[in-house]
Parts: sequence; structure tokens; C-alpha cells
Amino acid sequence: MSVQSVSSARPLSAATGRSLVLAFSATLFLSAFLLFSVQPLFTRMILPKLGGSPAVWSVAMVFFQGVLLLGYGYAHFLTRRFGPVKGAGLHLAVMLIAVIALPIAVAPGWARPPETGQAFWLLGAFGASVGLPFFAVSANGPLLQAWFARSGHPHASDPYFLYGASNIGSLLALLSYPVLVEPQLTLSAQSAGWAVGYGLLVAAIAGVALMAQKNAKSAETVVEAESPAKPVTWRQRLGWTGLAFVPSALLVAVTAHLSTDVAAAPFLWVLPLSLFLLTFVITFQRRPIIDHSWMLGLQPLVAGGALSVLALGYALSLEFFFVLDLAVLFVVAMVCHGELVRRRPHADDLTGFYLWMSFGGVLGGIFSGLIAPQVFSTVLEYPLLVAASFLARPAVFASGGWRKAGLAAAVTAIVALAALSVVRAGGVEDKANLVLLQVVQIVLIAALLISHRSPKRLAAVAVTFLAMAVFVAPVAKTET
Repeated sequence: MSVQSVSSARPLSAATGRSLVLAFSATLFLSAFLLFSVQPLFTRMILPKLGGSPAVWSVAMVFFQGVLLLGYGYAHFLTRRFGPVKGAGLHLAVMLIAVIALPIAVAPGWARPPETGQAFWLLGAFGASVGLPFFAVSANGPLLQAWFARSGHPHASDPYFLYGASNIGSLLALLSYPVLVEPQLTLSAQSAGWAVGYGLLVAAIAGVALMAQKNAKSAETVVEAESPAKPVTWRQRLGWTGLAFVPSALLVAVTAHLSTDVAAAPFLWVLPLSLFLLTFVITFQRRPIIDHSWMLGLQPLVAGGALSVLALGYALSLEFFFVLDLAVLFVVAMVCHGELVRRRPHADDLTGFYLWMSFGGVLGGIFSGLIAPQVFSTVLEYPLLVAASFLARPAVFASGGWRKAGLAAAVTAIVALAALSVVRAGGVEDKANLVLLQVVQIVLIAALLISHRSPKRLAAVAVTFLAMAVFVAPVAKTET
């Protein structure tokens, strides 16, 4: 079903337009709040059955990310195969069917885990207990934005700003659960409150669906004489996937780095995830408070500094590493999510855009959460992803300029690797070698800053920094 660009013979009044935006924003806020609050709620319910095993949280992450991807796929299917009226009716039916799983509780037959195969048992318990309502709610983000795109509102052709309201709800749920909800309410009270919120959400979805249809009809829309939206290419889809993969994987890697190499503390994961969600709120605004070009300029300094510190294995304070990790995550996520906004498609392909974003996020979580711990003996995925973030910059994969990029890579690699060979042979306990390594780092940071307007050269220098982090860090850590 195509979303047409329209001009209105009787445009919506300012009051009607504001009401429409407010209604959609509030509904998306509530939906995201419920989506994020049910995850710790049910995980807390199931945790005691396995003796508080940390593996429960890992399985929960895999389950919820997987179902979120299914929900986005379902939203894409509805908008492609059904018109607005029938699609809204079908989704409301799914929302009502999911009521049978409320209030949230461990489903009958899943009270006692087996002795073996507990991960598969957990996936089954999550699916039987909370799978249906989570699936229904997860589709609301892209689905309601697609409905808004057909509403006749002046901003209907670019509804992506509503994603910011959705992530504000996610952020509030994340911050309020460990501070307000869990200490004050029992699990049964939380479950009852979630069920009430779900009922309000069903009513709100029905309301915005009716508002969108009514306003679309009253606008007496006519098709403008403009060129149709360009079809989405596989290169674009892969680009969306990659831009979502890097910050999602880095989120898990930074959390692991903080908890293993910096400090272990309860709810330490809240701060990285909060920053991650905040970048969505900022970048998807119609007028972002932080310009994308600022983040592109800051990335070489912050990411290059992080790779430099990792390369030498400096014995710096825990506070410094803590701030550095969070700064790297914020800047990299701002760059990648800002690029996603810049490369967003026409509203016709909105649900597909979010589907591929979700797919990249799932792949990122799997890479850092499941694959990297089995493959790497240290948190090596961290510098890998920091270096990969330079590939997210504009025009990195555009044709032309590869000869200069190759020359920059060759020169920086020869200089850096020659110095690194000397250091690896003599060790960093030799002050002369340490000074040499520091000089190389200064040169490479300068090269990053000088090359920030040339994406290909910048990526080449970043790869050299990555080589330092991989080959020198083990020597620095064992000999200092």
C-alpha cells in the first residue's frame, strides 16, 4: 500500500494538527513504556526458578530482541498487504487476543525447569507467558508511524520524528524500574499495573486509528504532480543494517568492558542503555538539538583517543575509563543513528526501514553477547567496533578516492607497524620505546583529525589504530 504525497484542498486546522501529533506521540510513548517495563518485570518473575542464574538475563535479551524483530516484520506485512482500515482492524484484533496472557505471570506448565536444556526451557517459558502481548506491543512503533503517514497531517510525509517520542517512553521505563517501580511494588502489583496500561493502550490505538482515518478523509487529498519515491535498493537495506549493527553491538561490548575490566556494580547496564536510547531521541527529532556534523567532527577525537588508550593499556583511574566508555558509546551511536536519519527512506518504505534496523540490532546483540565471548579471550570486540564506526561516516563506500585512501593507509601502516615492531621486541618497560609509541599515537590522532573530511582516509587510519589496540595492548598489559 503506497503512501502518497498529497496537497489538501481543506488543510487541517492548527489545533487539529497539534491534537493528532499529541495523540500519536502519547500512544507511542505508552507503548514503548510498556514494552521496556515488561522485560525486567517478567525476567524477575522467572529468575528465582533458576536460582538467580545470570544466564537468565542473556536468554531474556535474545528472546526480546528476536520477538521485537518479528513484531517489526508483522508491522511491515500489515502495511504492505492491507489498507489502513483493514490493517488497523487486524492489529486491534491481535491486541485483543493477547489479553488472554494477562496479567503477566509464569504460564501453567512452566513452573519447574528441567535439569538440562534450561536455555531452551527459558525460551519456551518466555514465549508461553509473555510472547503474545510483547509481540503485539512491539509492532506499534513502526505501525503507528505508518498510520500517521496516511493521516493528512502537514508532516505526514516525514513521520520519523515520532520515533523520538517512542524512545522517551523506553528511556523513562528503563530509568524508573530500578529506582521507583521495583523497590515500591510487588511483582503481582507490577503485573496488574501493566495489564491496566495495556488496556489503555488498546483504547488509545483504536482512537488514533479513527483520528487518522477521519482526518485523512476530511483533508480531501489529491495527488501532487511529483516524481514517485525511488525504490529501495539492497545496498540501502544493508547500509541500514550495518548502521544499526555497530551501535547495538558496541552497547553490549561497552557494558561488558565496564563490568569486566572497569568495575562490577548492580544496574551498571542502565547508564549505557540510557545513553543509547537518548541518541535515538536526539537524532530522530525534526530539529535535533545536537547537529550531526558536530558528532562527525567529534568522532575522530573521542574514538581515536579510546583506541589509543586501549593500545597502550594505560593504568588510568576507573572513573576515567568509565567516562571514556560512555563517551565513545554516545558519540558512535550519535554518528550511526544520525546517519540512519539522514538515509531514511520515503514514508512508503518506513516499516521496511525499521525492520532492517531491528535486524541489524539483533545481529549486533548476537555478535557481542553470544559470539564474541566464545571467540575472544578479552573484550576485543570493543576496539573492533570502535574502528568499524568510522565506516558509518558519509561517503565511505562512494566510488572514487580509493587511491588516496590506499596511499594514506599504506603510509600510516608502515610508520605505525615499524614502531610497534620495535616496541614488541623491546617491551614497553624501555622508556625510549614507550616514548616512540606515544609519538606514533600522537601522529595517528593528528592524522585522524586531519582526515576527518575524507571518509576513506579516516577509515584507513582507524584500521591502523585498531592494529595497535590488537597487537600492542597484550604486551602493554603484561609488561607494565
